[in-house]
Amino acid sequence: MTDDETAEPRRVADTHCHTGEGPLWHPDEEVVYFLDIPEADLYRYDPAAESHERVLDAAGAIGGFTIQESGDLLLFCDEGRVQPWSPESGLGDPLVESIDGEEDSRFNDVIADPEGRVYCGTMPSPDGEPGALYRLDTDGSLTTVVEDAHLSNGLGFAPDGDHLYFTETEAGRISRYRYDRATGELADRETFLDTGDVSGYPDGMTVDAEGHVWSAFWDGGRVARYGPDGTERRRVEFPAKKVSAITFGGPDYDTAYVTTALGPGEGAAGTREEEGEGAGALFEVDLGVGGVPEFRSRVEY
Repeated sequence: MTDDETAEPRRVADTHCHTGEGPLWHPDEEVVYFLDIPEADLYRYDPAAESHERVLDAAGAIGGFTIQESGDLLLFCDEGRVQPWSPESGLGDPLVESIDGEEDSRFNDVIADPEGRVYCGTMPSPDGEPGALYRLDTDGSLTTVVEDAHLSNGLGFAPDGDHLYFTETEAGRISRYRYDRATGELADRETFLDTGDVSGYPDGMTVDAEGHVWSAFWDGGRVARYGPDGTERRRVEFPAKKVSAITFGGPDYDTAYVTTALGPGEGAAGTREEEGEGAGALFEVDLGVGGVPEFRSRVEY
């Protein structure tokens, strides 16, 4: 499929998520996990059975998760709480109870790096204080790596292994940082994409096997593909205004899974009459390009 051909998204889990987010392919189970953030609901979609189920209905909010090397999920929640979960044993004890200054906020999007650390961003607080991007090291310690983040969102690693993409939704930009694998430090921020002149706001993202960035657009009704130079190469429309995140999955990582939201924002959920007939559902789509496996976290607990 070329960038000029049309892909047709297919609704595979007709959830009505307030804020569907964080889809991630679990290669051990061959399923897609995804979230409804403010409901703290964790869903699992099985493409072989073409069925989905809610596997966790927790308290508070869950903003993102990684897959641990063991196969457990590591949940990043409200107030800065980090907590493991597995289908067999359920929720484990928190690794991090809370973060000072994040009492009225929550994690929003996260990604594991090649060394098993996790970069985890937080939302702005209700009084307007910006969020931050933290690094959770494998020993459980937290370090702030980006201050004054304007609504932390999608993250992804460039194929060269030397750069990390980081989305700030309220700023309407995706930045690219130089990433030091040995230390986990980020440096030399440059603007990869300024979305001020397009509709919608950049949300979740992933990087495909050819090194192109796919960004989901909240209130933009689409995912869009950008070359390494930041030039838009393609867009795929969805029957939902709030397209929130994208990942690649399947045994060969050749299927894209995309979450959507009823929204709006953090308030009461909207309706499909307002937000689109697929709002809040999980979609799959063949984009004609594959992805690569996400790194697994190796945080000790």
